[in-house]
Amino acid sequence: MNVELMIDVVCWFCLLACCITTLMVILNAALAGKMGQSEVTTTEKPLVSFLVPVRDEAHNLRHLLPALLNSTYQPLEVIILDDGSRDHSAKIAADLMSDAPFPVRIVAGIPWSEATQLSGKAHACAQLAKVARGEILIFCDADVRPSPMAIWHTVNMMMKPGTREKMAGLSALPAQSCEGLLERLLIPWVMHLPLLMSLPLFCSWRLPFKSMQMANGQWIALFKPDYFASGGHKSLGVTPLEDVALARQIQRVTGRGVQPVLAATDISVAMYSDWRATLAGFSKNLVMIGGGTPLVFGCVVVLVNLVFMFPLWGYFFRPKLALICLVLVLVSRILTAKLFKMPLRDVLLHPLSLLLFNIAAYKSLRTSLRGSYEWKGRVIKWTPI
Repeated sequence: MNVELMIDVVCWFCLLACCITTLMVILNAALAGKMGQSEVTTTEKPLVSFLVPVRDEAHNLRHLLPALLNSTYQPLEVIILDDGSRDHSAKIAADLMSDAPFPVRIVAGIPWSEATQLSGKAHACAQLAKVARGEILIFCDADVRPSPMAIWHTVNMMMKPGTREKMAGLSALPAQSCEGLLERLLIPWVMHLPLLMSLPLFCSWRLPFKSMQMANGQWIALFKPDYFASGGHKSLGVTPLEDVALARQIQRVTGRGVQPVLAATDISVAMYSDWRATLAGFSKNLVMIGGGTPLVFGCVVVLVNLVFMFPLWGYFFRPKLALICLVLVLVSRILTAKLFKMPLRDVLLHPLSLLLFNIAAYKSLRTSLRGSYEWKGRVIKWTPI
């Protein structure tokens, strides 16, 4: 095969990949479930257990808990598990929730150790579920900022007639609140674009394939019987991606999936305070998100760079194809930014955002090859599968 023919093959491959991924983004934008864009119609009001695992989250609790106090949904119970916090998280939670109009419990978690054979978060969530009384369990991270209607809209989607037989729960894909430019440019490549471009969110949860199941542990709502039938968090082992593992376990055991829904109008998340924290956070799970093993993830990173930088490098070989790809990439980026309420101006920094993704990918590869990661003072050992 001569060089010119090889270039043609690569260029047409990039164009095809851009067409497919852009089409998937358009379909998801049009057809995926959306929280908060329809009126509450259900008359059923099951007891909801709102479950928050907490470890050194004093700052975030000062935002999450006042937002919960404004929730319009009843009946509701809130259970906060203090997982060995070193910053007085439990006391702050108790002070903030002292006048709550619903039952609030703050429980001390059983200390985590390597012998639990679970990640720290899975260990905490398993304990929360054990003491919850609700028919619906909502697992929520401390850095989440829900609207007053977020719980209502979650219950409304889960209780639609005929839904209970088809789904085990739903998981929200929220807006991400980023203070710095670098974090804001990276987030779409590790959280938004991989989902919108690769998964048909409007039907993936109905399909009997492990690879199609996903969930976001920042906000995941489950029917209690399905959760316990699957074995819950305590069955997940040591994994930095316990939310996806839980969704796959539930679908495998119950035959019902966890529906991913776009929820930027109802829920936002302030994940990391700066670039260093962002890198540290994603280094522990980016390999799992992008393929599961270092080899597969490395191939994914190469393909992402090849395809989504084609509008730049392809201009010197096949300018017309590169121009078409540029339009397709812009459509994908703009739609994604609008769905997740990210600034549209960031799309213009597309090459820089890919460079930041490569930096995060490199750090994540190093972490996975090391076989352990450190998070909140704990060293977690795991082996990519």
